[in-house]
Amino acid sequence: MKRFCLVLLIIVSLALAACQPVATEPAGDMSMEATEPSGTVEVFSWWSGGGELAGLNAIIEVFNARYPGVEFDNAAIGGGDGVNMKTVLETRMLGGEPPDSFQVWAGVGVVEDHVVPGRMEGLDFLFSEEGLYDVFPQSVIDNVSYEGTPYVVPVNIHRQNIMWYRLDRFEAAGITEPPTNWDEFFVVAEQLKEAGIPAIGGASLGALAFHTYNYFLNSVTDGETYLGLFDGSVGWDAPEVAEALALHMRAMEYASGDWLEVGWGDQVERFAADYDETPAIILMGDWFWGFIKSEGIEELVGWADIPDHQGKYVWVADSFGLPKNAPNRDNAIAWLKVVASKDGQDAFNPLKGSIPVRTDGDVSLYDEYLRESMDAWQTHELLPFIGGLVRQSFVTDLGNIVNNMLTGHGDVARAQEELIEAAKDSGIGE
Repeated sequence: MKRFCLVLLIIVSLALAACQPVATEPAGDMSMEATEPSGTVEVFSWWSGGGELAGLNAIIEVFNARYPGVEFDNAAIGGGDGVNMKTVLETRMLGGEPPDSFQVWAGVGVVEDHVVPGRMEGLDFLFSEEGLYDVFPQSVIDNVSYEGTPYVVPVNIHRQNIMWYRLDRFEAAGITEPPTNWDEFFVVAEQLKEAGIPAIGGASLGALAFHTYNYFLNSVTDGETYLGLFDGSVGWDAPEVAEALALHMRAMEYASGDWLEVGWGDQVERFAADYDETPAIILMGDWFWGFIKSEGIEELVGWADIPDHQGKYVWVADSFGLPKNAPNRDNAIAWLKVVASKDGQDAFNPLKGSIPVRTDGDVSLYDEYLRESMDAWQTHELLPFIGGLVRQSFVTDLGNIVNNMLTGHGDVARAQEELIEAAKDSGIGE
């Protein structure tokens, strides 16, 4: 009887124990232990100097703090518009040896060059898990998606169409206000010429010619015509194409006398210093603001819309994607989470000279120019940058064609015919 009672007592005790809540570690801690990434992550970009490097280093710090077990391999390859990086990337991708993640411009380029050929993983899972559908503007989500699925994570919004000018150079020529249209620009350019000051910075470089031609093209087109050139509804035989080429040629008559011999880096350095050949004006996206801040010359510089660009916001989003067969996929996803995060974007963008994609960024962290850019993003006509509208082959062809015209043959009609052929070759409108 005693034995029976003992057994019964044990059974009852076990039953009661089974009903008690089990003491566990907090769910978040267990999840962290189970999924904490380790190893390395290799990330390609073309950010190698100035504000872009400062911004990259800042977001890497956020990554390192969040994922201390992962070594960040900053595989940046410098070169205008990432030309050098894109060349190495293409070789790696074709060879089946992709980096874990890489920088791209969001839009048609990454879709045609990497998504359609089946090189990239869709990121709907990440957008859903991180709540990005709720904090990214729909226009940006559409831009980074193909057939309804996002394929890259944008880290910023750059405004591409800004005229930067040296206040002291304007003052030396008796100029009190920046030009608002091209007729006014050429009046200002003559005043600067009389004062011995180059009006505009330039260099013999296809990547630069591609950017600057975009500025002139947006000056002479409305939004519908501009976008139509890239979706095939407007042909490259349109008169606006030739008008922009001719305007570009004329403006470069007011560049420094040695602009054909110096590199773009030299012109940028001149703008930040005090040389006889320091140009009064640089036409460039607001990544140039990051450079200006890195040089500490904010008080010397003013900004305005490029002539005849009032009410237009030409934008591009630097983004990162997830290649198929990424060697360290979990670590690449960890990187993309930081790229998408509020902390990551607010660390990166104030230094880079750009604004966050997220609608919940901390406005207090951004300076006067960037707050103006945030306001303009909400009120201006939004037009994607050429680099987000076409594949890389046309970007390269356009830059080379325009540069050859500016530095060599000087024939607008010939350049337009070459652009017509380049558009056909790249499949625009197909």
